[in-house]
Amino acid sequence: MRKVLVPLKLVAIFFCTYEVVVCEENETLNTETSLRQVVFKSYDRYRKPTKLFSKQLSVSISLYIFSLPKLDIKSQTLHAANWLTYSWTDEYLTWNSSYFSDIDFLRLPADRIWIPNVCNMQEISGRRCLSYDSVKDSRSEAIVHSSGFVYLTETFDSIILCKFDVTNFPFDTQTCRFSFFSPNGKFQNVDLKLKGSCYKSNYFIGSEEWDLISTSIQGTNGMLYMNIVLKRRPLFIILTVLLPIIALSIMNAFCFILPMESGEKVGMSVALFLTFAVFGSIISDTMPQNAANISWFMVYVTTQILLSGLTVIMETVVLHMYHMGVDISGISYVNKADDVHHGTTNKMDHTSKRNVSFSNVKWKIRAKKLERSMLIFNVCANIISFCVCISNILS
Repeated sequence: MRKVLVPLKLVAIFFCTYEVVVCEENETLNTETSLRQVVFKSYDRYRKPTKLFSKQLSVSISLYIFSLPKLDIKSQTLHAANWLTYSWTDEYLTWNSSYFSDIDFLRLPADRIWIPNVCNMQEISGRRCLSYDSVKDSRSEAIVHSSGFVYLTETFDSIILCKFDVTNFPFDTQTCRFSFFSPNGKFQNVDLKLKGSCYKSNYFIGSEEWDLISTSIQGTNGMLYMNIVLKRRPLFIILTVLLPIIALSIMNAFCFILPMESGEKVGMSVALFLTFAVFGSIISDTMPQNAANISWFMVYVTTQILLSGLTVIMETVVLHMYHMGVDISGISYVNKADDVHHGTTNKMDHTSKRNVSFSNVKWKIRAKKLERSMLIFNVCANIISFCVCISNILS
């Protein structure tokens, strides 16, 4: 009989324990429901959350950056994934936690409570301002403490305008700013407080093209400025753009070394000019159309395009001088024209041939001297332009 009673007692103890746990859970759930009913019984979300209307309400802002999907230099926009937290004290959302099973926090949708009106001046996406309308979809959540302290959090993809300075491209450092202000703050005496606000990169997962150097925050005249400093990783640009352009500039000088008789001098110089033009077009497509901050690298590329164009012109002049006065058959144009004029078909005498040969040698010497001078000029111009560009970029 005892062997039968022992299992029955164990089963009874289990059910009693289960009932107690369920009762306690139901009591907690009922208490939280009752707490919400008590807190929101006479709550008006459109009323300023201070019992004295003239009292100043301080709002703190904390911004956390997650990632930088894109930094568009040409359109001067910064794309960032952020986590934003607003905090303030609502004097109408308070309770004594000891009366409600020590519940200290309530998790609520943001469209049930008063929220400050805060805007980001640089934001150009659809979520520029925090307002009653922006939280209707309940994507934003609020955590309310029993003391009335409210944390409103939201994650969003931000696109902000940023004035980029590409003077030192590709070794440039860019600074972007989030400017927060309250459009209706002066009417309700709402102040964005610098103390308690922050801009942090604790959760930043990194970017392939940019290094995050620092974040900082400033406050003045009721506005909060959150700055982020980014530095470009130049290795990819150096390998794919800078080094090929330097190689092309060296090849451009070798056009003057190519023998006159090869017949490839003009073809090679024209091909190099077109290659420079393509690189210039690619770089200009990535640069902002800003005349105030011209990239020194773009100036260098433009200089190389001009030098390459000058090379094409000078190579044409040099070849023209080299073959001056002689046609394909080696007969002087001057004497040939004279023969046609007089209607004669006699061959030139030995003296005329010697004069034409001497004239041809003279023009060839002049062509080679001009080519040598252009080679020296091209090499000096390349070295000077490169040194000036690098010194200005790294200064």
